Amino acid sequence: MMSPGTRQGEKVYADLKAAVLSGRYASDTELSIAAIGEDIGAGGSPVRDGLHRLYGEGLLQMGPHRGFRVPSWGADALRDCYTWHGHLIRMAIKAIGPKALRGPVAPEGWLTDYSNPDRIVATAERMFLTLANRSSSNELVAAVANAGERLRTIRLVETERWSDCADELVSANVLARFEPGSRLLEALWNYHRRRIRAANMLSEALKSRLHG
Repeated sequence: MMSPGTRQGEKVYADLKAAVLSGRYASDTELSIAAIGEDIGAGGSPVRDGLHRLYGEGLLQMGPHRGFRVPSWGADALRDCYTWHGHLIRMAIKAIGPKALRGPVAPEGWLTDYSNPDRIVATAERMFLTLANRSSSNELVAAVANAGERLRTIRLVETERWSDCADELVSANVLARFEPGSRLLEALWNYHRRRIRAANMLSEALKSRLHG
């Protein structure tokens, strides 16, 4: 059973993580512990602990004055993360075994909701986590979850720039449920390649979104 202090720390961490992932704090701006504490209604110590945890997860960077800041998505960093995520998904599907390339990878699919941009992004995260879980590798699952969280804000930008993001996910769901895994593998590599090629545009779009 958690102590009251531990419960409070977990709540502060969860609130802080949600704020960072939602884009509430501008990138490349040093985060003020006092301002964040006032923003989420928490004391300095649990806020500081939460910031350290998010830094360990790669969701924050160390600032110039030993503080923390939300990382900006430069084109090179974005291209690198998309490439890494694509390799993780390829590893996950191949780790299922040879049968996965000859038959459906996820016959039951996953929960889908394309009613608004946030839910489209959530559906994408569920899709990739479902595929990672099929690999039975806890390390792959953790790596895919972490990369998905880091990409969450930029995936919202994708939905603003491309009108077919939901269509991509619908097609992937059909392939995962009914087609050989080799076809899903090809489709998801095309999904990532499209984003790798558009890294410059997406990076600039994110900057406009945050500072517009």
